[in-house]
Amino acid sequence: MTHQQIQALEMLFLPVLELQTLIDSELEKNPVLNTDVAEAETPEVKADSDDEWLDKVLQLDDENRYIKSTRSVTHTADDEERRNHYLESVTTEETFQESILDQLRFLELDEDLFSCCELVVSGLNDNAYLDIHPADIAMASGSSLDTVSAAIKIVQSLEPAGIATSNLRERLLVQLERKGMQNTITYDVVDKYLDDVGGNHLPQVARKMKISIEVLKDAISEIQNLNPRISASAEVSPHEYVQEDVTVVEDGDDFKVMLNNEYLPSLYISKKYRDLLGDEGTSKETRNYVKEKVRSGVFLINSVLQRQTTIRKITKTIVDMQTDFFRYGAEHMKPMTMSQIADKVGIHETTVSRAVSSKYMRCKFGLFSLRSFFSTGYELEDGKSISKNVVKEAMKKIIDAEDTHSPMSDSAISKALKDSGYTVARRTVAKYRESMNILPSNLRREY
Repeated sequence: MTHQQIQALEMLFLPVLELQTLIDSELEKNPVLNTDVAEAETPEVKADSDDEWLDKVLQLDDENRYIKSTRSVTHTADDEERRNHYLESVTTEETFQESILDQLRFLELDEDLFSCCELVVSGLNDNAYLDIHPADIAMASGSSLDTVSAAIKIVQSLEPAGIATSNLRERLLVQLERKGMQNTITYDVVDKYLDDVGGNHLPQVARKMKISIEVLKDAISEIQNLNPRISASAEVSPHEYVQEDVTVVEDGDDFKVMLNNEYLPSLYISKKYRDLLGDEGTSKETRNYVKEKVRSGVFLINSVLQRQTTIRKITKTIVDMQTDFFRYGAEHMKPMTMSQIADKVGIHETTVSRAVSSKYMRCKFGLFSLRSFFSTGYELEDGKSISKNVVKEAMKKIIDAEDTHSPMSDSAISKALKDSGYTVARRTVAKYRESMNILPSNLRREY
């Protein structure tokens, strides 16, 4: 594939906010592209006979085939300034490791100990555990094991509580120690019986500790208030969010599909450079340079237009096939495959896959991933087909309504689904339950 074809595929794959970044980058590199609405006027220029493609370029705006942004309509200058300030502040936010090192600098440690602490911080994995042996840190730093142990203790004293520990038990114990709870039942539960509690073997733990189930449950409640998961991964940020690429709204008896152009700038081929092409005094070298940049700019505009058109067609076809979902909700979602959409739109199935990847749709029922609309189905007793997402929703309702002191097994859930008209095998129930992060019956049991 050519570079331009690869770029077109990349545009189809990108969600709207990342597409905005790509377009802004192209605007910086290509002077022929312009975002000023005043530049939309098309001059009368006669193209050379060997430049037939140029005629189409010069008519681009007359045919209204440029990118139209809604940004100028929805944002004032002050709004745009605040938005840019916010985006800049997000991109410069310090990493997890940098926040730990900043805390270390306040401690005024000697150079050797500080360097050893730096090695400890660099040895944290994505879950903020220290999975490097102290002896390896001592060898890398040239420090003694006592110095390394002291460095580990120092890093463990920083925020968030529980970093640089070697396992979950140690992390929770550090957090309890911060609360001054060393001499408590809760501390003993974590220290000696954490695995048994994780397996929901509460009666056995209560007997061994010679306490009641109620006292043990109180201790477990305190444990649940601790923080078992700490992420040191740079990919995780509290500022990350998704923005819908398309919105679906009811319009009488029909539905309207609206693409989100708010984050895309308006794009035009600059009048100034088109004038250069029409000026007989323009040198051949300049004309060739401008032609190449115009060609690149037109391809960018057409690629964005093609992306938007493809997403609109796919979304409109999804809406047509899932009308009951958009009217009545998740229980009415039908089975649907990418192959079906591809056949109706007239494109390849892989194009559908790229177009829906990382894209979101907003409708009256909330924000949905476009990919979530695709699933295999089940045939009901009356011959109708339903999506597996409907079966999952029915499963969740059954589990939510169960007796928590005697939770239902996967076989019992399978039977309950069959009574509701859904014939689902026990193994399929187990697979769906795991995909929804629902524990098995022995771990759901409450005492």
